[in-house]
Order: sequence, then C-alpha cells, then structure tokens
Amino acid sequence: MKNILKLPLSILTMALLFSSCEDFLTEEPQSTLGVDDFYSSEIEAEIAIAGIYSPLASDKVYGQNMTVSMESGTDEGYYNRRYNENWTVGLYRHTPADNDIKDLWSGLYSSINLSNLFIEKLNKDAFELALYNQYIAEARFLRALSYALLVDWFEEVPLSLKSTQDQSSNHLAPASLETLYEQIIADFIFASEHLPKANDPNYVVGRANKMAAHGLMARVYLKMAGYPLNDTSKYPLAKEQCEVIINDPDQVHGLNQSTTELVAATETTEEKRVVTVDGYRKHFLSYIENEYDVKESIFEISFSYLRELGIDTHGRIGGINGLAFGYGGGDDGYPGAYAMFNASPILNDLYVANNDSIRKQWNVPAMQYTNNGDARMVTSTLAANYCPGKFRRWEPSDYNDLFLTPEDGVIEAYTLLEANPTPNKNFTGVNFPVLRYADVLLMFAEAENEINNGPTALAIDALDQVRARAGVSPIAEKVGATANKTNFFNELVDERLRELCFEGLRKHDLIRWNLLGEKLNQLNETIKGSADYSSANENHNAFLRSGEFFDPAKHMSLPYPLQEVQLNNNLDQKSEW
Repeated sequence: MKNILKLPLSILTMALLFSSCEDFLTEEPQSTLGVDDFYSSEIEAEIAIAGIYSPLASDKVYGQNMTVSMESGTDEGYYNRRYNENWTVGLYRHTPADNDIKDLWSGLYSSINLSNLFIEKLNKDAFELALYNQYIAEARFLRALSYALLVDWFEEVPLSLKSTQDQSSNHLAPASLETLYEQIIADFIFASEHLPKANDPNYVVGRANKMAAHGLMARVYLKMAGYPLNDTSKYPLAKEQCEVIINDPDQVHGLNQSTTELVAATETTEEKRVVTVDGYRKHFLSYIENEYDVKESIFEISFSYLRELGIDTHGRIGGINGLAFGYGGGDDGYPGAYAMFNASPILNDLYVANNDSIRKQWNVPAMQYTNNGDARMVTSTLAANYCPGKFRRWEPSDYNDLFLTPEDGVIEAYTLLEANPTPNKNFTGVNFPVLRYADVLLMFAEAENEINNGPTALAIDALDQVRARAGVSPIAEKVGATANKTNFFNELVDERLRELCFEGLRKHDLIRWNLLGEKLNQLNETIKGSADYSSANENHNAFLRSGEFFDPAKHMSLPYPLQEVQLNNNLDQKSEW
C-alpha cells in the first residue's frame, strides 16, 4: 500500500486554501478539481482528504471553540475574565444566536459534507481495491467523528449521507439518537476494517488509523450507555473495543512509563520518592514539539504552524488556555499566552489528596511570566493566572527563579517549548490529543466495573497502569476505593479528571454520567470554602458564574443555531429554547 499525505507543500497549501466548505458550497471551485469531476489519482484524493481535515483544525472545532471556550464551565476550570461574558457556552449564558454555537455546527457539517463528496467522487476504477477502501475508510472515520461530536453537543441532529447540491438539500429533520449512532458505529466499523495500524510502514502520523476507530467507537458506546439514552447494554461493546487495543498482539499502543526512586532518609531529611523519568511530561511535550508519539497518542489534531506558508490553520492551544506570558507586549516572537482559562481548585485538591506530584506539576504548575520578565509562582488557586500548564508554550530555564525576585532590569531566562522559533502571539503549533491510550485504559475500567457490578482484577489493573505512570500508589491502598461499584466509579470520575484534564472531555463525561450540575455545585462550594476567597473580590465572584447560571433543563445540550432553524424548514428549535 502506498504512502498517503506525503505531498509537496504547495499542493497541500492549495488543498487547504480552496477546500473550505463554506466557500465550497457557495462559489465555483477555483482549482482544476471541479465538483463534477471524479478523484482519479492519489494526488487528487490527497487534496480532497486534506480538505476534510481542514475544518477540524480551525477555530470552530479543535482549534479553540470546542476544546477550550465551550468546554469550560466544569469542575475542571472556567473562564477568568470577570468583566465580560465572551465564553457564553462555558458560562451557560448562551443563546441560539451565539456565534460559537453556529461555528461549531458549521465546522463539523463542513467536514461531513466534504466526506460525503469524497465518498461519492472517488473513482473506484482508478485505484487498487485496498487503497480505494483505505481512502473511503478515512473519509468515513472523519464523518463518524464529526457526527459523534455533533451528537455530544446537540443530541438529535440532521443526518445527511449525501453531499449538498443546493439549499433544498439542507431541509432535513433531526434524526433520532438511535439512527445517528447506528450510522456513526457503521462508519467506525468500516474504518477499523480498512485503515492501517500506526505501526504500518506506510502509515503517516497525524492521520486516522485502525485503533483510533476502535477507541472512538468505545467512547461512543460509553456515551450511549449514559445520559440521555442510558442504554447500559452498550457497556460490553465499549469493553470489547478497548480490548482490541489493549490486547493487540502487535502492542502498537501503550503508556510512556515514569520511574521513581526511593531516597533514604538522612539525619536532616525524611525518606522521599523522587521522579527519575517523567513519562507524562515526555508525552505532552510531544504535542507541543510536534514530535508524534504514536505509541500513546492514538489520534490527534495537527496544528503545526504553517500560517506563514498559506495554510489556514487556527490552533490556539496553549495560548488561550496556557500559562500566562506577558513579556514582549503581545508581539510576535514570544510564546504569549492570554491565559483566559483558570484551572479549578478542585483539580489542585485532587492532586494533593492523591500525592500526585507528576501530573500536578505538569497540568497545574501555578506559575506565570510577567510583563517585566519575571518567572514567578502563582500563590493562590483563586488567582486570575492559576492556569493550565498541560499545553504550555514555555517554562522557566531555571525553576529556582520562580522563588526569586529579579533585580530591576533583569530578565529571567525562559525556555521556548513550542517547535517554532518565532511564535505567533495568537496562533500556536501545539497539537491536540483526540484519543490517548490512558483514556482507553480508563474507559475499559469503567465498562468492566459496570458490567460486573463492581471492580474486577482487570478493571483495577487498568486503572493502576494509569496511576503507576503518574507515580501514584495502587488504588487498593486507598481505603474503600475498590470495595464496591459505586466507590470504584467515583475513583474513576476523579482519575479521569486528574489524567485527562484540559483535553476536551470533561464536560461530556459529566453529562453522560449526569453529574454536571452536581460538580458545578461542588465547584462553587470549594471556591467559597477556600481560605483565599473573599465575597468582596469581583474576580472570585466571577468564578462562580458557571455554577450559578447552569440550568439542567436547558444546558445538557446546545440549542440549534438560530440561522440553521431559519434556513432549514424541517428543523424546529428545541422547546426549552
């Protein structure tokens, strides 16, 4: 089988410039590949496939809206600008007219429409059957992913398996959840049968692959087992999909292991365990440095910084949800971070209670780089710059500087982590994980616990693999944690937050578990119970907004975008909106 997506940059640039779906639907394409043509060569197929990925790598979807601003407003974290309500979805102040809602809808349907067009137009006679099926499988994978995300956010949505020909094609009523999931699963199954594994010599990193299809199927089955369908018969199916990855004879995927060493006590120090190899840090550096770690990263969205070369990618990962960096006045050339997303004090508490230093140090390191060039600690979990560090663009060259105040005019050194020597103030090249092996282990443990009405040795082992990599003791050492189904489930709820925070999963985990309202209440109680909290501090009060505005009757899914309701004669707005 031949390599795919190894094209000259000029061709890929052309692909992403002319295959935006909004332009595609309203203008005559300006390339030689018209919509009436069939894709009859690998170059033509590659250009079309690149176009399907393009909407996903935009502000509308993985670049910002879906993964950061709309994902905010959970026990993971929240919008920290007290003087506006720009992140309306995360604050539960949105309406059907909100641009973020419209953009997410249009971005995902853009990818779906381009997938449908590709499936229709790929010339089967021009390719060997295996390569033809692989191309179709990739398009169906991306279509399934896009529909799964739409259902997560909107629940029932229109289902179209044909490309849009004119406005009349858009008059579709929402399909039932059962119908939507049937199609999503069918697409993922086809993808799992015809895509290569990540160890295939012809596999190109950053592309869909066989195990990604299995893992995302498992995620869909767990969603079906929870709110709103609550079809618990799907737990065994979720487990089966995870087992395909875990028990793969090739062992393509696994965790980057950490190692620790016990340092004996001395006359002046206590016995302590120190980290000698930090596999968690190593793995997340791979996203920041664009070094594809296909062992643990089963599928990710690539945001390699190519805007200057004409490719319109819009990744803001590590910028709006990164560690604050003010030096340089917001100019290009510095790893600036607007840092609009605050990490929750609940997350800090979970790490401290778990003796979880590896993940705490990486995910919530409590540090910032000031306008004056001072790397310093953030001393309160309620400070405006208590921000996530998971996708950091920088770190101090000397961590001791965090505890020192430099003399006037002295600029403390920092290390640029991002794989771009001249970083842009707005857009980053940091890739975003869609599915990691750690998630597969935790999904398996959850399904196993549900199926057996309590944790089995297999479920405990899967959870402990994740904990061991974090340098944390086995779960059985925590009193009562494995005593019954409920206790073990509660541990999984916390473990998914500790391991997968800021990866765009928490809100939908809480929704499928029907715990979003409960966790928001807990968040506000934790904020108000903090020794640092002051009712006179407007920043502190602003952090309470998500919990105060959340309404379970309205906010378990999004309203349909206003313009879609106006254009689609068969799409009625949800009754609560």
